[in-house]
Formats: sequence, structure tokens, C-alpha cells
Amino acid sequence: MIGVVLLFSVFHGVTADDNHCPSGWTFSTNTSYCYIQSPQYMTYAEADPFCQSIGGSQVFIFTSRELTWLTDFTSASFAQPWLATTRNTSTNIWYNSDNTSPTASYWTTGEPGINGDCATFKGTSAPGLKATPCYSIQPALCRQMPALCPTIKDYGGAYTRSGTIQSPGYPVQYYNNLDCLYTITSPANTYITLLFYPYVLEDFFDYIDVYDGPNSSYPFLGTTDNWWYLRDDFESSSNSVSFIFHTDNIITDKGWLLTWNAKSNTPPISQSGQNGSFTSPNYPNDYDPYTEQLYYITAPLGFQVNVTITDFVTEATFDVLEVYNSSYVSSNNLIANLSGSAVAPWSWLSPSRYVTMRFKSDYMVQKKGFSLFWIIQ
Repeated sequence: MIGVVLLFSVFHGVTADDNHCPSGWTFSTNTSYCYIQSPQYMTYAEADPFCQSIGGSQVFIFTSRELTWLTDFTSASFAQPWLATTRNTSTNIWYNSDNTSPTASYWTTGEPGINGDCATFKGTSAPGLKATPCYSIQPALCRQMPALCPTIKDYGGAYTRSGTIQSPGYPVQYYNNLDCLYTITSPANTYITLLFYPYVLEDFFDYIDVYDGPNSSYPFLGTTDNWWYLRDDFESSSNSVSFIFHTDNIITDKGWLLTWNAKSNTPPISQSGQNGSFTSPNYPNDYDPYTEQLYYITAPLGFQVNVTITDFVTEATFDVLEVYNSSYVSSNNLIANLSGSAVAPWSWLSPSRYVTMRFKSDYMVQKKGFSLFWIIQ
């Protein structure tokens, strides 16, 4: 039975911070944990059961940042709260509840003493751990990990071709102790490109692992920081990709912004020789939404290509046939950007033996598309 003695000092942690913590707990940006100090006094043996009964665990100090924060958090208390740190009376060695030993510099001046086998936290001058008899009556000090990862974990969808995602707290500060899973899906017959920019994280210890599928059981595509170099772009092989944002327990920064796009996974159509013809997918029936089809023409050495469009009906502005004077897509070689219903008839003679065309449609309106033929000259 937990002994109850009301604590008449100021009770810290009575409000939640930005909804990260349950009511009555206080969020620390130093550690990304929620903390609460009990309004009751109790023995050491009663402290951890109390913390577990309210959804947390008893505190032991694991970083100097936590020690600094707890100093301020407990400074107005009349009594020193229990820590999950005890002395093994057989070996005279002190241990935290996870079997690690407390850092020597975390003890207050002159400690650990010989007058107790349990530890409390002194938050006033020369803050730190203090050896205290385990039967003493002190408040409990509890912590719990809040739900800092986004509640929305799945992004994109069957009709979504692009989007942005940002790290928790971006662009001010992300949090410690994160392992957040994100999954993106895109329309069928697409693959997904990822670009993490801006990307401002603690080097080496905070990073993103990317997987070629909806979770980490799928093939590993890479990490943003492997100690040797930073990588900010990735590409899936299908219409599903996932990544895990991992942070350690000490240093944070601004975070990251992800821009993702779905690209068509349709194989290109290539023709060569003296003549040929192309149509939009499904012609003369309507093409599909989110179409992205590449066409390549290669004439014999020394010849040019005459392209003639005989029929052309697309959604104006949004569904476009791009024509390039090169063997690949290059903005420097774009010679025509065709859309609408007033294009045909249209004819063009390439200055070289290469022509590349790309047809792209959005998700809104589909029409019958186009038909063309080509011949060398």
C-alpha cells in the first residue's frame, strides 16, 4: 500500500505541453520525455509501482541534459524525489534500474555517502544524486515516452501523385528518442522518388532508413547518413515505399522536409528505320489518368525525321505531348508542348536523326489522345 502524505510544496508538472503528454505531466524538450513528481510521499519500494500505475516508470538520470532539466523541474520542491538508482550492498556498487552505473559526475558534492542504499535527486545548489535510506519517505519521480511520431503514418493513395511530409516539430526542432515509420503509396504502374531537403539533423546519430515497400521487412534502399556521406534522394521500384526516422537521446536540430513524386513505370516505346507510327495509350479510346509514356525515334545516320500528327485531342494545358530534338528528355531541346483540340494537323522536321516525345496526363479529364506517323528524309 502506497503511503500517502500530501506534499505542500509547489507541485511541478500539472499541465501538459503541446498535447505531447497526458494531463498532469510536463514535456521536456531536452529529453523528449514526459515527467511528473508525485504529490504523495512514499518509500523507495513504493515509488516504481506508483510510476507504473500512472503509465510511466521511475526516473534514473541517463544524460547531463536530463540532469540539467530535472534540476529546474524539481527546484521548488521541499523534498528530494526518489530515483531508480540503488547500491548493491554486497559489492558496494551503485546501479540504475537498467543495470547501468550512474555517471560519477551526476552525484552531488560529497556523494555517494554511506548513510543510505537508495538515491534521491537534489535539485538545489550542487544538484545531483544523493544517497538516502530506502525507508525514507520522499516523492516519486516518474517519466514516460510520449507519442511524438505523427498519428498519420500512411501518405499518398491511389489517386495521389505527389506530396510533402515533414519531421515532427519541423522547422523548429525535432525530438529525441524517435523511431517513426512513414509509408507512401501512389497510383498503380508508378514508382516513387523521394527528396529530403532541407535536411538538418545531428550527424551520424539521427538518420532516416528507407525501404522498398510498405514496411521495414522489404528490401533496404539505403540510409541518409552512413558516416561517410549524406544522401538525400531515393527511388522505389514500385508504388510503395516506407522509411523510419530514428533519433538518439541527446542532440536535435531543425529536421527535414520530404518532397515525393510518383513517376510512370510504363516501358518506353522505341522505333527506328525508315518510318513508323505512334498513338497515345488506348487510342482511339480515352487514355488513362496519370499516364506518362515515352517515345523514341532513331533514323539512320545522315537522315532527319519528319513527324506528322493526324489526330490530337487532349485536355488543354494539363495533358501534354512534349516533343524534343534529342535522344532523351532535355529541357534545352524541347521544341513543342502540345495540348488541347486545335493541334492537328501538325508537322515538324527534326534537324537530327533523333526525336523523343513524352505524353503526360493528370487525374482529372481523359480524352482519346493522338495519332501520328513519322518518315525519314
